[in-house]
Amino acid sequence: MNDELAFECHIWIGTSFTSEEEYLAYFELDFSVQGDFSAPGYKRCQFCLDVGLDWYDEDYITIIPRLDVAVDLDTILVEAPILEEEMNKVKEKCAGLGIERANAIFCYSEPDFVVPKPYKSNYNGLKYVGVFVG
Repeated sequence: MNDELAFECHIWIGTSFTSEEEYLAYFELDFSVQGDFSAPGYKRCQFCLDVGLDWYDEDYITIIPRLDVAVDLDTILVEAPILEEEMNKVKEKCAGLGIERANAIFCYSEPDFVVPKPYKSNYNGLKYVGVFVG
């Protein structure tokens, strides 16, 4: 592993069969208001509310297209931007959370980002699994 290129990647995994529009609305940033985040009328997206941010940098988020059916973790983790040697750690954490199959995964890798505790039980239908090396 090249430490210079390594980064921390927060991962959420689970099953969501909401409409695609509803699923993606969770991440929708408000660009309709000019000014800073304290401007009247600025609306934080639900992802931001769930993780304690005013705004997130779209360059650091990976929203992997959901599958039509839940699949085994090996199948869905292939799409995650983490190192192959981290896969078993992710699967162990998933087992502890009761996640055996999933159809959705998203990741956030902004430097110094921390998911506030206590963790929510539901982030757009998914569970927060943890932070892994990407």
